Amino acid sequence: MKPWKIALVILFALAVAAAGYGLTLVRRGFSALETPSAVEVFAATTARKIAVPSSYRQLRNPLMPSTENIRGGMEHFSDHCATCHANDGGGQTLFGKGLYPKPPDLRAVGTQNKSDGELYYTIANGVRLSGMPAFSEAHTAPQAWRLVLFIRHLPQITPEELNEMKGWNRKMMANPANW
Repeated sequence: MKPWKIALVILFALAVAAAGYGLTLVRRGFSALETPSAVEVFAATTARKIAVPSSYRQLRNPLMPSTENIRGGMEHFSDHCATCHANDGGGQTLFGKGLYPKPPDLRAVGTQNKSDGELYYTIANGVRLSGMPAFSEAHTAPQAWRLVLFIRHLPQITPEELNEMKGWNRKMMANPANW
């Protein structure tokens, strides 16, 4: 068989498989309570990787990981991000559990292996078709970079720090206009 015919058969088979998967997905529904399939996870993570401009991947955090900067990120995170991501970054909150896709565990290797620029880009620009909004208009660049420092700190967060963050969570919850 000629190579172009083989390629055509393979493309046809892929199109049939994609259509079959799409039909199955539609018939199953789009509930945020369901766990995403491996195909959905692969497609979403691939799209997210492609969506970050290469110029951001190369960025390094201009702020030093000082106690003051990490603490500033921690306070800002607990007031603005913990509603979905939880103080410990695990995403196990009422809002986080209700999102689809679920917020990633910010302590996990997949997040920690992202470059500073990728994390900054996600904070500033959000993730389309997810619950992650763009914060470039609500956060200054230094605030976003402090959040990156804090996200890097999450795997080593102490129980004392988590307890301190609980006091800062109330700022967000006390004023529904912030929701």
